[in-house]
Amino acid sequence: MVPFLLLCLLIFHSGVVTAQVLGDTLQQGGLMNATNSLMSSQKKFSMRFFDGYLGRYLGLYYNNIQFGSNPLWVGNRNTPVNLTSVLSVESESGYLIVSSDLGTTDSPPIMVLYNSSMGFNRTATLLDTGNLVLREGGVTLWQSFDYPTDTLLPGMKLGFNHKTSSAWLLTSWMNENDPSLGAFTLEWDSRERGLVVKFRGKVHWTSGKLRNNIFEKMVSNIDYKYINHSDVEREDYFSYTVDLEDAHLSMPDSPGWKLTYNGNIYEHANEEILIAAVDNCYGYNTNRSKNTSVNNIAGCELFEQPKCRNAMQKFEAQTGFFTSSSDIKFFTNDHITGYSDCKAKCWEDCDCIGFMTNEETECIFSRGSTNPKFHNDGNSNKIYILTTDSTSHSHKKWNKDILVVVLILGFYIVVVFSSGILCDRGKNILEAKDNQIQELLEMDRNSELGRHNINDIRFYSFKSIAVATKNFSTDNKLGEGGFGPVYKGEFPKGKVVAVKKLSRKSKQGISELKNELTLVANLQHTNLVRMLGCCIDREEKMLIYDYMPNKSLDLFLFDESKKVQLTWERRFSIIEGISQGLLYLHKYSRLKIIHRDLKAANILLDQNMNPKISDFGLARIFMQNLPEANTSRVVGTYGYMAPEYAMEGIFSVKSDVYSFGVLILEILSGRKNKSFYDVEVPYNLVALAWELWNSDAAFELMDPSLADSCIQHQFMRFTFP
Repeated sequence: MVPFLLLCLLIFHSGVVTAQVLGDTLQQGGLMNATNSLMSSQKKFSMRFFDGYLGRYLGLYYNNIQFGSNPLWVGNRNTPVNLTSVLSVESESGYLIVSSDLGTTDSPPIMVLYNSSMGFNRTATLLDTGNLVLREGGVTLWQSFDYPTDTLLPGMKLGFNHKTSSAWLLTSWMNENDPSLGAFTLEWDSRERGLVVKFRGKVHWTSGKLRNNIFEKMVSNIDYKYINHSDVEREDYFSYTVDLEDAHLSMPDSPGWKLTYNGNIYEHANEEILIAAVDNCYGYNTNRSKNTSVNNIAGCELFEQPKCRNAMQKFEAQTGFFTSSSDIKFFTNDHITGYSDCKAKCWEDCDCIGFMTNEETECIFSRGSTNPKFHNDGNSNKIYILTTDSTSHSHKKWNKDILVVVLILGFYIVVVFSSGILCDRGKNILEAKDNQIQELLEMDRNSELGRHNINDIRFYSFKSIAVATKNFSTDNKLGEGGFGPVYKGEFPKGKVVAVKKLSRKSKQGISELKNELTLVANLQHTNLVRMLGCCIDREEKMLIYDYMPNKSLDLFLFDESKKVQLTWERRFSIIEGISQGLLYLHKYSRLKIIHRDLKAANILLDQNMNPKISDFGLARIFMQNLPEANTSRVVGTYGYMAPEYAMEGIFSVKSDVYSFGVLILEILSGRKNKSFYDVEVPYNLVALAWELWNSDAAFELMDPSLADSCIQHQFMRFTFP
C-alpha cells in the first residue's frame, strides 16, 4: 500500500513553491502553472496564480510590492480553478485558456480567454503597461485591457465599443476576499461626459463633467492626462495617462484606480488615497464623512429613501460580534451577495439596526427599536451599526419637541395597559433562543463551543422545522446514520434543507452534535458541506444543512444502473474536489481538522455532482505543530482506517490520507473495499490493487463502465505512480 500512500501524500502536501519566472512571453504550446510566472520586460508587472477563498485565480500584480499586494486584474474571477492551475496557448488550436488538470492538456478549460479562430505561431506577452496580449504575426488577437476587472490602469478604457457592442467598465469584487462580480460598477457616461458609479444598475455617484482636464466632483493628487474619445460608429471611451516627470518616487509608473467592494475609488492598488467615497452615499446628495482627506469629495446622487431614514443616519463599522440582549429581536440569514447588498437591505428595513456578513456571502441582520449591544473582543469580525449624528438634535424646533412629549403622554395609559402583554411576548421570543444557547453550552461546559461561536449559528424553531419536513414524514426521510434520521425540509420561501435529527437511542449523538457545531460552523470551503444552523428544543436536537439533491457518492458508485453516470471526467473531478476539501482541512483552515471517517457514504453530491465532504461528528481538532495523537477510543469505519489507527489508536493527517487512498480505489474500480468473497482473490480492494501493481496488470482494476471514457495515463497516476 506504500505507493498509494505516497501518491496521496504528494497530492495533499505539495505546497506552493517559489515561482520561477518564464520571461514575458508564452509561446504556442507553452504553459504557466502555479510554480512559475510571467514578468514584463522592464519588471514592472508580473502575472501568476494566487489562492483565493474558493480556489485559484490568474492575477496581474505590480512587481514592486510597495505599490500594492492586491491583484490588478483577474482572468477567471467567476471560475476559480483547483490546485492544478495552468495558463496556456494551446499547441494545436492556439487558443488562450486557463485550465485545471494534473499536468496534462486533456482536461477541458475552466476559462477560455480567446477561441475565436485557430492559428499557429501565436504568443501571449505581458507588456510593461500591464496588458496581456495574444498575437499572431504582429496582429493583436486578444488583450486583457479589453476585459478590465476592478482596477483601471493607464491605457485602459471605460466606455463602449460600437463595433463589438461590448462595454468597458470596472466591476468591484464581491467582498474583500472574493474576486467574483460584485455590486458596484464604474462606467463612462458618454451623454454627461463624466464617470458614474452604479450599485446594481442604479447611479450612486457621479464625477461631474470633465472640464479642462479636471472632473468637477473628484479629487486627485496626481497630474493625470485624461483622454476623451468619441466616435459614434466605432468607440466612445474615457482613458488616462500619467506625466511620469511629475510622478513621485512612492508611486508606480502606472498608478491604477481601484473600485473596492463597497464602491469607493482609490488611487493606487494598495488603497492609499481615496478619491471617491461612494460608501458614504445614502441617497441624500451629501457627504457626511469626518475624514479630512475626503471632506471635499462630493458627487453623491439624490434618490428616494425609506421614510424611516434621514440624512443624519449612517452605518459605522465596529469589530466584535452581536450579543443576545433585550435590544436584539432576532437574527436571520439571507442569501444575498456581499457587504453592499446587506447594507442596502438593512437600510431599506426600518427595523434593521445593524448587520454583519460572512465569507459565504450571507447577511446576518439585527433588528430592534434601539441601537444594538455588541461585544468588542478585538477580533477581525466586522459588524456595521446604524448610528445617528448627535448634532442633528440642535436643529430640531421647540414646538416639535413639545409635540413629541404630548404624544408620549397621550399614549401613556395605553402603553401601561398593553406593556404586560408585549413584554411577555417579547420575553418568550428571546427566551426561546436563550434557552437553545444555554442548552447547547450545558451539553459540555469544557467544549470548545463557546458563546462567540454560538452567536455565529442560526437557531431554528422546532415548529418551523416540523412544518418544513411535514412533521418528519417518512416521505421526507432521506436516510439514517449513527446520529439519527435525516429529513428533507422545505421552508415557505422555497429554501430546501437537510435536517439531521438526533435519535434518542443514539449513544454518541450528543457528542457528534457538539463536534459538528464546533467544527463545521468554523469551516468554509466549496468542497465541504455547509451547516446552516441548528434546533435545540428540550429533547429534540437537530442540525440543518444545505440540501444535496444527488445525495451521497456511494449511491451512484455501487449501483450498477447509476454508476454509468459517473464518467471518467466526473470521477476525476470528484477525486480532485475531495482532495481540495481535505487539503483545506489539513493545511489551510483556521483549525487543523482530522476527519477520521472519510468514505463514499460521507461524500455528498450537489446538483452539479460536485463533491462535499460531510459528517464531522468523529472529527478532531489537531494542534498545528503536533505530528500525531493517540486515542483509546477508535472510531470510524473499518476498511477505511489506517492500520496504525485501527490497531494502536494513533491518528494523524496520514489517517485521512489512507482513507482517501481507499476511496480513490473504490471510485476507480466501482467496487466496495469489502466486496470480495472469492477465496482465490485477495480479501479486499487494497490487497487486490497491491497484487495487480506487482503483476503489471493495472487496468484490471478499472470499472468496466469506464472503458470508453477513461484517460489511461490519468488512471495510472491515481493507481500506480
